[in-house]
Amino acid sequence: MSEAAQPKLTVVATNLDNPRKLFLAGDGALYVAEAGGGGSDKCFGTGPSTICVGRSGAVTKIVDGLQRRVVTGLPSWAVPARQRAAGPADVLVRNGAYYVLIQDDFVTARGTNALGPDGRIAGDLTLIRPGGTRKIIAQLAAFEAAHNPDHGAGPGARFGNPAIDSDPYAFVPYRGGFAVVDAGANDLLWVSPKGNVSVMAVFPTQTVRLTKRINRSLGIPLAMRSISMQSVPSAVAVGPDGALYVGELTGRPFAPGTARIWRVVPGKKPALYAAGFTNISDLVFDGRNLLVLEIAAKGLLDRRSPGALIKLRPDGTRTVLARAGLVAPAGLAVGPRSIYISNNGVFSGSGPGPHGEVVSLPKSK
Repeated sequence: MSEAAQPKLTVVATNLDNPRKLFLAGDGALYVAEAGGGGSDKCFGTGPSTICVGRSGAVTKIVDGLQRRVVTGLPSWAVPARQRAAGPADVLVRNGAYYVLIQDDFVTARGTNALGPDGRIAGDLTLIRPGGTRKIIAQLAAFEAAHNPDHGAGPGARFGNPAIDSDPYAFVPYRGGFAVVDAGANDLLWVSPKGNVSVMAVFPTQTVRLTKRINRSLGIPLAMRSISMQSVPSAVAVGPDGALYVGELTGRPFAPGTARIWRVVPGKKPALYAAGFTNISDLVFDGRNLLVLEIAAKGLLDRRSPGALIKLRPDGTRTVLARAGLVAPAGLAVGPRSIYISNNGVFSGSGPGPHGEVVSLPKSK
């Protein structure tokens, strides 16, 4: 893999609260889904691992150097340090209305969740119209509870049937509806224009070898030599050929070099398009080239690992476009002259206040 000269990253927006996916509108406005920093409505656990729920999730609009939150009051849950947040994961804007995908890693066997009143729309694709009225387009977590397409291969939820796990994380417009990846359910779903949900692909687990370091980090007996690792699809993009391309974060132990990219054509089994990546957080096409964002280039067990932005050409050659300055990058968008990345998307940093940002770099030829 070649490495391009490291560009200087330009800060486009600051003080974002665990920023995730980006959406670049036709008029040049950039939107970012903020997972928020939790709240004080309902809490689970004790000490620094306590997770508290609130309505700090939001959508921010960035245009002409200015930023403002255009949607607020969305579900969010996080530890007290406002880190490891979950909430709004992705956003799309049409005719002034906001389609927002909300995570849900507390789904029960009935398709509900244990997050309390503030988490009522967790696991849903929701339409928020100008003025604030809301409409649920699709209930992805409920679909997982009813159908469980990967037959329980996932690690399970904290409540209810351990075979049920849902965490909707990314979506794109597709064939009049939406293609959605559910990171917890290990699948790619299609939401029809009428809101009906169906399965387009289920992504397989893979067996990875363990090391003593991994065993100790995860509390796994040293005698264990291998483990079945989940796919955890975290990104989806529509290719210039009309197919869908899905990138994996992978599950524990987040082994470096094991994340795959799948090519999905409706009605056919997913085909392996590329392999050898690490913890993919987003994908976007720039012409025929696929830009791949890694949240941790050395693996998520390495808390000091930088992220990486990689260009994957159709012939399979790869170039690292950026690495320095990327800290837990979570979202990606490409414009005519610039590439945009949401930075500090999971760990909000030390000190008071949110530390997330959006940075840009010029497009390479």
